[in-house]
Amino acid sequence: MRHQRVINWALGLFAIIFIGGALIIPTPTIKKQVTTFSNLFTGQSTTKAPSHQVADSKLGQKYQLSTSDLATLNNLKVTGIGDSIMVRTTSDLKAVLGQFTVNAKVGRQVSAAPAIITQLKDNQQLAKNVLINLGTNGPTDTQTIDSIINQIGQHHEIFWVNTRVPGKAWQDSNNQLIATAAKKYANVHLVDWLYVSQDNRNWFIDDNLHPNTLGEREYTSTVGQALAKYGRK
Repeated sequence: MRHQRVINWALGLFAIIFIGGALIIPTPTIKKQVTTFSNLFTGQSTTKAPSHQVADSKLGQKYQLSTSDLATLNNLKVTGIGDSIMVRTTSDLKAVLGQFTVNAKVGRQVSAAPAIITQLKDNQQLAKNVLINLGTNGPTDTQTIDSIINQIGQHHEIFWVNTRVPGKAWQDSNNQLIATAAKKYANVHLVDWLYVSQDNRNWFIDDNLHPNTLGEREYTSTVGQALAKYGRK
């Protein structure tokens, strides 16, 4: 019994030191390690440690990207079309992408995309890789999504980030449409932000929708890994 009390006391002390130290340096890596360690005591499962080798550099550590990821991203040209989520994450995305042309606006609906794509094409600003973050502000439909994909064209890789809109009826229906499109079109890639972020309330501001500083870094990590894997130079 005494031996067990000593073990419990040691584990508790280690947890306090480990978690307390992590709060001083709130990087994604540390927070994931804290969460994993905390599961031993709480039984709650949230994020896991990264499954890939993270580069030993400032950008690698900040965005949890490998040396190969960073090298690939630095050589990519990407056009972004989005809403307030992309507005908030633009500076982080620009930090890892070689060239990132952005057209993002707060409150934007999916239906606004066709006019934007036309303008980008007319100005020769539509890169081979197109990152879309639309679907946050209201429902859409299959016809609209198919029209956007066909307008962009099969010679572009399209990365569509699904949406996290807690309490809104269109969250699941929009995400199902995006997932269906990714299965239907070979050049469309689903970036599953909802899955990555769903158990991480601390990544968001009070509305539980828009990412905070930590969430913006995690978003960039998620998008960055998808672009590094499927992006076209």
